[in-house]
Amino acid sequence: MPDATQESRASKDAGRLVSGRLGFGCYRVDDETPDHRAALGLALASGCRLIDTSTNYTDGASERLVGEVLEDLARRDRAARAAVTVVSKIGYVQGRNLDLAIERERSGRPFPEMVRYMDGCWHCIHPEFLRDQLTRSRERLRLETLDVCLLHNPEYFLSDAKKRHERDLEGVRAEFYRRLRDAFAFLEEAARRGEIRAYGVSSNTAVVRPGDPEATSVSRMLEAAVQAGGPGHRFRVLQIPMNLFESGGALTRNTGPGGRQTALEAAAAAGLEVLINRPLNAFVGQRLMRLADPPGASPEATLDELLARIQGLEKEYRADIAPSLPAGAGGASADQLFELVEQVAGLSDQVEDFVHWQQIEQQYVIPRINLMVGTLARHLPAEARERWRVWWDRYLPALHGLLGEVGRSAAVKGRRQSGAVAAAIDPLLPEERRRETLSRKALWVLASTPGVGCVLVGMRRPAYVQDALGMLGWPPLDDPLAVYRRLSDATDVPA
Repeated sequence: MPDATQESRASKDAGRLVSGRLGFGCYRVDDETPDHRAALGLALASGCRLIDTSTNYTDGASERLVGEVLEDLARRDRAARAAVTVVSKIGYVQGRNLDLAIERERSGRPFPEMVRYMDGCWHCIHPEFLRDQLTRSRERLRLETLDVCLLHNPEYFLSDAKKRHERDLEGVRAEFYRRLRDAFAFLEEAARRGEIRAYGVSSNTAVVRPGDPEATSVSRMLEAAVQAGGPGHRFRVLQIPMNLFESGGALTRNTGPGGRQTALEAAAAAGLEVLINRPLNAFVGQRLMRLADPPGASPEATLDELLARIQGLEKEYRADIAPSLPAGAGGASADQLFELVEQVAGLSDQVEDFVHWQQIEQQYVIPRINLMVGTLARHLPAEARERWRVWWDRYLPALHGLLGEVGRSAAVKGRRQSGAVAAAIDPLLPEERRRETLSRKALWVLASTPGVGCVLVGMRRPAYVQDALGMLGWPPLDDPLAVYRRLSDATDVPA
C-alpha cells in the first residue's frame, strides 16, 4: 500500500497544490532565531498547510529552517507532513549567490543573461542559474521533490531596461517573454525528472496598469508556458502582491483578451492557483503602512527621565572605565555609541509610525549599537572587563527603555492611522467582526476575494500566528471588492 506521503503527492499532482486560506510566509525568518522555529511549528500544528520561502530569504537560512522543521514533523506525523505544500522561488542573486556569480565571472564561466540591476542585487532566470539554484534549494529544504518552484520577480529584466531608458518597449517585452519561455522549458524538464511538481511566477507587476513599462501579463505568461510545455504544461501557480490598499489584482484590467481581465480573473480562467503576498504591508503614497494594530503599552518613564538616566551612566563610564583604555583602543566607539543614543532620543517627533520606527531600529540603530559595543569590548584591558560588565548590565536596560519609549510614541501615531482604516471599512463588515484586530480583517477580506487561493502571512512570532490563524474559521465576506473600492477612493485615511 502507498504511504501517506505517496498518497498526498498523487493528490497534489492530480488536483490542487494550494491548500488552506493562509500560508506561512518565510521572508525574514532564519534557522537561528528560536521564535521563528516556534512560530513555524505552531502554524503547522494549528492547521497551516502551505509554506512559502525563497533561495534568497536570509541568504538560505529560511530554507534551512523549513527543511529542519518539516523533517522533524515527518518523524512525528507523516500524514501531517504529507499535507504540507512547500513553495520556493529562484531569481535573486544576492549574498552568497552574488559571491558565486562574481567568482564564476572571474573564472570565465559567468551565468548567462545576468541582470546586474544594482550593487548587491543582481537577477537571473537563465536555465543554467535555475539548475544551480534548484539543486541548492532542494538540499537546504531536504526535499527530493519541491512542490512548487516560482520564478521570483522576473520583471527585474524590465525594471533594468526602464532604468537604462530603453525606448523599444515591445522589443524589450518580446525578449522578456523569450527568457520566460526558456526558463519554463527548464522547469518542465525539472518536473519530468521529479525535481519539482509544478512551477509558476511570483510577480509584483502582474497587477499594474498595462502601459507601465515594468508590467507583466498573466495571459502572456500562459502563452510562454504553452510554448515551453504544450497544453499539458506544469505552470500552475501565480503569486502577486495584494492588500486593502493595493488591490490591482482584483480591480485593474490589464491582461487577457483585449486586456479586459484582471490578473485574478485571468488566473482563474486558466486554472492557476493564486498566492497573495504582502497582505499587511501596503505602500500608500510614498510610505509603507502596516495593516495591523500597533502594540500598546503604558510608558515606564518619560523620554526625558530615560535620557537623564542614560546620561548619568555615560558620565560614570567616562569617569571609571574610559581612563583604563589605551589611547585609540575603542574609545571612539563609546563616543559614537553615546552620540547615536542622543540621536535616537531626538527621533521621537520625527518617526511617522511604528512601522517606520521598526525599520529605523532594525536596519540602522541596533546593527550600529552591536558593532560599536563589540569593538569597544574587544579593546578592553583585562583589568577593566569586570567594571565594564557591571556597568553594561545597568546601561543595557536603560537603553532598552529608551528604544521602547521611542517605539511606544511611534505606536500611538500608528494607532491613529490603523483606527482610521478600521473606521473606513467597518461599515462594510458584519457587526460581529468590527471588534476584531485590523490584521484579521485585512486577511479576511483577501482570503474572501474570488480567485485567491492562499494568503501568505509573515508570522515570525507565535503571537503573530495566533492572531492570523484566528480568522480561519470565518465564512467568506460577501462583497470583498466593495472594501477595496472604498479604500481606493478614500480621502479620510491618513497616508
